[in-house]
Amino acid sequence: MLKHSQALVFVTSLIAIPAINVVMHQSASASIVCEPGTVSNYSNGSLASCILGQDTTLQISTNMGGLLTFPCKAKNYISFDYKGQFANCRLSEEIQIKKGDSVQICLQDYLVQVSSSTDSGISITCQSQD
Repeated sequence: MLKHSQALVFVTSLIAIPAINVVMHQSASASIVCEPGTVSNYSNGSLASCILGQDTTLQISTNMGGLLTFPCKAKNYISFDYKGQFANCRLSEEIQIKKGDSVQICLQDYLVQVSSSTDSGISITCQSQD
């Protein structure tokens, strides 16, 4: 588990039109491409989920200098929490997550889930969705 006091999410994509602007933190905003008719918002207006229109890479930066990269697969749901922070997506390629001295491998097409709290830092899990 990675520890941090705050995470910022940056979403990058190759094509930004049409795109939905998502405010994820006061100092960061991002654009992702969603399939028409798939957007779901929270009552505060932030994006809850949508189906990605193209492969999208998310980068989470921690104040400890770490950078986590999540390649999310097009034509699958991406979700965010009520505060606009990245919550989960289906991976478009394999990733490796370092947890202390061990490495967790999340395979392509696995669902990766990210949660954060001020007490426990960032928690990352991945699982097959058969």
